[in-house]
Amino acid sequence: MKSLVLSLFALAAPLHAGEIVPSQVPAAANWQLHADLDAMRASTTGQAVFARIEADHGAKFRAFKRMYSVHPLNDLRGITLFGDGQADHAVALIDGRFNRAHLEDVVRAAEGYEAGTHAGLTVHHWNDKGIPQHAAFAREDLLVFSRQRELLHQALDTLKMNVPVGRDGFFAGEGGKPLIAASVRLSEFEIPGDAARLVRMAKTLHLAANENGGRFTVRTAMETADAADADRLRRMLDGVIAMVEAGEPTFDGLDLRSEVRADEARPGMTGSLSLPVLQWLMLLEKAASDELR
Repeated sequence: MKSLVLSLFALAAPLHAGEIVPSQVPAAANWQLHADLDAMRASTTGQAVFARIEADHGAKFRAFKRMYSVHPLNDLRGITLFGDGQADHAVALIDGRFNRAHLEDVVRAAEGYEAGTHAGLTVHHWNDKGIPQHAAFAREDLLVFSRQRELLHQALDTLKMNVPVGRDGFFAGEGGKPLIAASVRLSEFEIPGDAARLVRMAKTLHLAANENGGRFTVRTAMETADAADADRLRRMLDGVIAMVEAGEPTFDGLDLRSEVRADEARPGMTGSLSLPVLQWLMLLEKAASDELR
């Protein structure tokens, strides 16, 4: 159980208030992923997913809450991950309700613990099975975690400066808050293999999952080097969607809507897939059941 509480500092690895806050992510970050847990709790999708998790793991979570004063499903509002693209180079910003004093006492008992300071904040360092871990409370309700000391310091510096950053218009689209939002500077990554040819055509990638108007929608936007690449991406993704629809019986009879467009002026490409929420949840349940077989 002690290992479980130490894992609280790494909860985002397998996953503000609630919604994304652009000023909290360093400009040097080459990718970021945000989960708005507040918005998920208010959505039909989130309620169904959380109910399934509660049914499967509720006893463990309730024991965790009694012993360590944090319930991951109920007490966390949002999680933001970002990094520079190198393996294990990531930072987690975890927004929630914490019993800070209790959590810090637990960490102080961990292997190799030592305390330091940065940006006027107490920074905790310890080892988990020989792997260095670093964490700090930027606020009473905002925990910052990384396996890289330098990245943790960079994150704390960014939070301290709090330089205003305009919200990306892509994430404000489709109405409502994105449940999941991600962006990647693909041009900064080494992507090996022929299978990555489609990805290498894009310089940047944006992705958002929304629930609005009774439908669950996944949207994407890619920036390309020129209009020709944008049109190639459009045709390739249109083909992929058509093949999936034609070859996957699961989609028979579903109200699946898709749209892929090239934007020559930008240049780039946008696409979207949507389903009625209840049909989307049916697919999720089927996928979960198939996974258990």
